[in-house]
Amino acid sequence: MKKMLKTVLATSALVALGTAQSAVLTFDGAIDTTFAPFAPLLGHLDEIQTDGFWIDMYNTKAGASAGDLVGAVINGADTAATCAGLVCPSNNSSTYLAALNDGLPDIGRLDGKTFQVTQFDASFIAASGDVVLPTSLLLRVEGYSATALLFQEDFYLPGPVGGAYSFATYSLSAANAAIAVVDIAFRGYACTTATTCSRSLDKAQFALDNITTAVPEASTWMMMGLGLAAFGAFARRRNAA
Repeated sequence: MKKMLKTVLATSALVALGTAQSAVLTFDGAIDTTFAPFAPLLGHLDEIQTDGFWIDMYNTKAGASAGDLVGAVINGADTAATCAGLVCPSNNSSTYLAALNDGLPDIGRLDGKTFQVTQFDASFIAASGDVVLPTSLLLRVEGYSATALLFQEDFYLPGPVGGAYSFATYSLSAANAAIAVVDIAFRGYACTTATTCSRSLDKAQFALDNITTAVPEASTWMMMGLGLAAFGAFARRRNAA
């Protein structure tokens, strides 16, 4: 029995096989802000829940305090009210997640199943008056098991075109999109020169929407057979940049 359990747990950390059940995190449904008392503004250690996912927000800097502003839920149809002091993307009138002041969103499923991420929409968000380079942000996507980093992949977001920022769709490599994760983090590095991107100036700000995921059939079977307890507690990502 112990051998069987060990084998199943090991398998859950590998690339999952079989038909996947897809789901898209759109932020357009009901959003539970029980653990985000100042929503739509999101602070360090706040959590929102929507579309079957939890989203935890972190300030990864030394000395971070609960409540430090690191994100917001933005209504794209009313950016004048929800993007005050920011230059938000102009081509999305739906609801989306903003990571602000070098904030890090960490995302996982409420049902505890492992999942794969295939693509997402993203845009840079500038502070009003900032001069932004043609490459505005290095966005690093990190996929985790319960105990370890499984992959990371970098995407470069463009600067403004005609003074405006726009969402674009970014696809993970086939290899990374096939890896089943417990949670996935999005870590931004604001580009201050053509060769330097950092997280130290509160300029790494970006918007996320339409995160396309899939639950591998193998993951679904394992969760039905073992229950959440078999996987242990999730390791939520608070490590410094």
